[in-house]
Amino acid sequence: MTHTIMVAVDGEPDHRAALDWAAARAARDGARLELVHVIERAWSDRGPRPTRLLELASRTLLDAEEGIAVRRARDVLDERAAAAAASGAVRTIAPDIEVTARTLFGHVGHELAAASEDADLLVLGTPSDAERRRSFASSIAVRVAAAAACSVVAVPHGWEDRGDGVVVGVDGERGSEPAVEFGADEAAALGEPLTIVCAGYVANPLLAGMVPEVSLGDRRERIAEDAAQRARAEHPGLTVFAETVETSPARGVVAEAEGARLLVLGSHDRRGVQRVMLGSVGHDVLLNALTPVAVVRNRARGRVQPADR
Repeated sequence: MTHTIMVAVDGEPDHRAALDWAAARAARDGARLELVHVIERAWSDRGPRPTRLLELASRTLLDAEEGIAVRRARDVLDERAAAAAASGAVRTIAPDIEVTARTLFGHVGHELAAASEDADLLVLGTPSDAERRRSFASSIAVRVAAAAACSVVAVPHGWEDRGDGVVVGVDGERGSEPAVEFGADEAAALGEPLTIVCAGYVANPLLAGMVPEVSLGDRRERIAEDAAQRARAEHPGLTVFAETVETSPARGVVAEAEGARLLVLGSHDRRGVQRVMLGSVGHDVLLNALTPVAVVRNRARGRVQPADR
């Protein structure tokens, strides 16, 4: 079954990094791409639908964004075809990807989280480093990643795909396992190395005198190496590194991901009222990472499988 990658668009030229990322991945994996534009509901809006003028503007915006997505996907498909021809491989590459679009009306975070029920992967933009420095910048990605039904990828505005490798942050919890699988699949599809990172402080003042410091360091090493071994077993040809870093978890994985193509985190899949909270590490990473961040949810629908290289 063809999986669906959903991407939120707003028509701003400086915010198209998420669209580029989603279109390229859809082309690579043979996925269906769905563009979503949310018309923000104002407090004065009373009806169930936006005005006809706003709907027309949204349709015009989506038409333009669809054209950009198709061109980006074609570029990726052409690159793959040229690489296959150069290597002498015989491949059948689809001429295009399926691109659809829809308009939603309401509050952006709520509407995107609800729409994620229809997707296998939701991609959205997040403030760039320059935008964060200019003012206090919260991120809708934090709220959406906490409440979405599928995995979420947050791509900083203005990001350019010039990195190398995939980084996965692990903490020994079960929520890390889908993240390792996702990151290993992504690294294998890209043909690039995978780095497993477990960050934290060895000297924990709350445990002083109770737990030897060396045992804390050893535990993190085991967590990282166990995750690396699972990735190697699943992708025998994949280059996998296991790293431990003595710093706060969020700071550690963000630093390790500098220059990478993707940083991957797991989700603890909270239920009920706790579902609206992502957790301090995920929250801090999404607000500070300079590279795309995937927050992977363990979903019953199964893993998103990348196409063969």
